[in-house]
Amino acid sequence: MAPVNEQSSTEIIKQALLTRILNGTFGVDERLNENQIANEFNVSRGPVREALRSLEEARLVTSVRNRGVFVRKVDIEEALHLYDVRAGLAYVAGGLLAQRATAEQIIKLFAYFESMEREREQHNSEAYFKINEKFHRDLMRFAGNPRLIELSEGIDRELRVFLRYGVAGMSQLRTSNEQHKALVECIAEGDENGASEAFYTHVATGKLRALDSLVAKSGDSHADS
Repeated sequence: MAPVNEQSSTEIIKQALLTRILNGTFGVDERLNENQIANEFNVSRGPVREALRSLEEARLVTSVRNRGVFVRKVDIEEALHLYDVRAGLAYVAGGLLAQRATAEQIIKLFAYFESMEREREQHNSEAYFKINEKFHRDLMRFAGNPRLIELSEGIDRELRVFLRYGVAGMSQLRTSNEQHKALVECIAEGDENGASEAFYTHVATGKLRALDSLVAKSGDSHADS
């Protein structure tokens, strides 16, 4: 890889490592080798350490004395706590969306719903989840509160490391996307209470879908052993 400008190297390295953690290139508990990363980006270990420190502050990696830096494992209990916080943020975002979303933004949200519905009908779960990510990202963005966006993105990153794709089976996606539609309809109507409740309910039931998925996977593991 070509040399990286020292002034921007920390951010470039951080974003590259973040992408690899979130897409599963780096697995849970995998050690991140400072020397290898420095060689890859043709920089000293200083910017690498700064990038790793930033990822540790974001709770995506953990530093173990005399052992190194590892991709952090989020346990079930912690993930459920994250869902609770995410639901609270969703409640706030729903009301803001009903106040602030523009006609153009609402059209885009309905388009996301329709795209997810097509993928659901075709049993294409991977494509569904990718669109779902964009839908939820834009919901928070359209709420127009920078701190809400920042908090939401941090929680979503941690949950992605824990859950990856496919926290719901195809049978559950119908209900999930019906909730998407109900939420966008409340936003379009300017119904602040309705949008808050709809968004909260969607995330809260997402927590239950995640639990169901984890229990099912646990059962499969025991069956295979």
